[in-house]
Amino acid sequence: MIRAENGADKKIGKEDEAMTRAIAAHIRKSSEEGQLISEEEILRRVTDPSILTSSPADPAQEVGSILREVVGQSEDLHELSAGDGSRHYYSSQFMTQAYALILLQKQGDPLHLIASIVRENSALYPLPVPLDIFTQPPFSLSRQEVLNDLDRMAAGEEYRDIMPTTTSTSRVFLYSTLHLEPEHASMLAEWLDVGQFDNP
Repeated sequence: MIRAENGADKKIGKEDEAMTRAIAAHIRKSSEEGQLISEEEILRRVTDPSILTSSPADPAQEVGSILREVVGQSEDLHELSAGDGSRHYYSSQFMTQAYALILLQKQGDPLHLIASIVRENSALYPLPVPLDIFTQPPFSLSRQEVLNDLDRMAAGEEYRDIMPTTTSTSRVFLYSTLHLEPEHASMLAEWLDVGQFDNP
């Protein structure tokens, strides 16, 4: 949209520019801190009176329009859509798409998140996943939360393929019976936990 060269439009242009910088800065800062930022949160932050000095008829529409323009024109800024239709943003300067997708999934059902990671590893690599990986970023669940989730999974038909196997050091790994046989999964877990270090 071409703006006329009068004082009011110059002011609007400067405000749009300030908002553009603020939106990009919020996305990058959140990514640097290892978090996604939602469209709702961006809207809340940039409609602060210190940034938005005028009063557009629909602040959400105004900010949303600028947000889409900022993401479309910035190589490192990306949008992800959640299952509920909400939109979230990240900067590839600070996190990979895979990491961002895990953060997005983490906002939903933890059972689905754990199962999808275990199934993907069992199918693609194929390798079991150490249970303690879910206590580290980006998952950041407590060990008890993971154990509670596994108990819930065991009780549900949807997750019957997710099984544990324990190595000789008592470390627990998870695998999917859709992609790995129990004996093979146990052998791979033992190799990952002990064998690869004993046989460099």
